[in-house]
Amino acid sequence: MLPIALSLLPMALLGQEIRVLVSDAPGASDYHPGVGEGYLIRPAPHVDLNVVWDPAFQTFRGGFRTDDEWMNGVKQPPTQYDADKAVVFLPSTSRSQVLDSDPEFFGSQGGDVWIFPSTGQESATTFSPYLGFSAYGVPNNGTFTSVGTSTTGRVYWSVHAVENLSNPAANEFYGYDNSLALCLAHPGYQPSAELPMLANGHGHLNLLFQGPGMYRVTFRVRGILAATGREVSGLIPVYFGVENWQIPSGPAPATGYEAWKLASFSSSPQAADPLVSGLNADPDGDGANNLMEYAFNGNPLIPGVAGKPQMENLTDGGQEYLAIRYQRRKGDSILSTTVESTADLSAVTWSGLGVQMGAGTAVGADYEEVVYRAPVSKADAPKQFMRVRVLKE
Repeated sequence: MLPIALSLLPMALLGQEIRVLVSDAPGASDYHPGVGEGYLIRPAPHVDLNVVWDPAFQTFRGGFRTDDEWMNGVKQPPTQYDADKAVVFLPSTSRSQVLDSDPEFFGSQGGDVWIFPSTGQESATTFSPYLGFSAYGVPNNGTFTSVGTSTTGRVYWSVHAVENLSNPAANEFYGYDNSLALCLAHPGYQPSAELPMLANGHGHLNLLFQGPGMYRVTFRVRGILAATGREVSGLIPVYFGVENWQIPSGPAPATGYEAWKLASFSSSPQAADPLVSGLNADPDGDGANNLMEYAFNGNPLIPGVAGKPQMENLTDGGQEYLAIRYQRRKGDSILSTTVESTADLSAVTWSGLGVQMGAGTAVGADYEEVVYRAPVSKADAPKQFMRVRVLKE
């Protein structure tokens, strides 16, 4: 492989997050773009999209993984990048036109397509890295179920979402093998397309894009735990730069539930997976979904909810009342908690509204503890029930 110069980063950037531009088959140093602040070129003619099993969180994570590399005469071990820390770049030399003999999913004859090839020979011709899919971080020790008489566990790749951050209208994406059989596809063309892979295994696909831009492709990887038969999954969003190496500026900072979700789930695949971080998901299995955890100051990964509603009795104006105490989220205009009461559990509508007792007491920066009593005393209504209704617009 021809040597490629590494871009030297200004001293001011050393304390900042560095994004790696994984790029450049042999000779591609003549074609790669100038590197801006916060980017660093790695000479990687072959890159795997590698998945790793995280047993602590019962999910999959992953990102691009380079082969062994020679840098400055020294052999370097493979480098595994977090999903949001690397871009795989496809230069203009990888652009080609659709032929009449090409499969239907290539698009209209004469149209432009860009292809990450699956072999080193093709990558040397188009000056682009050739890509593989791997499960080197998935143990082959009986953790996952196998197929037929095989004793090797399997995982399954599919495409969850495709976004072109530079040109939203161009978001087609297809992965196919050298026999032109479609293995992965943007949902809508063949949404059931799935790529099976042996635990600790490896394979190659050609990846086709139908427009330039910076793509964020989110893959879903699933497997079935052999011990319990439960399906587990994770989302892996990675970046493909098609004649575009720079990721656009990010959106406005998350607020409300989205901010809580990003802070509560330690890995980006967890935060992106609605089966783990969605409003109705219950990843810790304590019976309280994430909306309840968010509303009542819970931790979605640890059973129990710190501020969940608790019943008590209190005296107000010489009368004894049923009351309810809980911690509620502050500062979210589209979240509401309403205390209701009824004397009849079969009633469709709980018409009694709770009466707040004093001001709330701050619990950290985002919550306050409040106490509400029933609207009528226990003397006037011996049988009463209270609840907190949570609504998020």
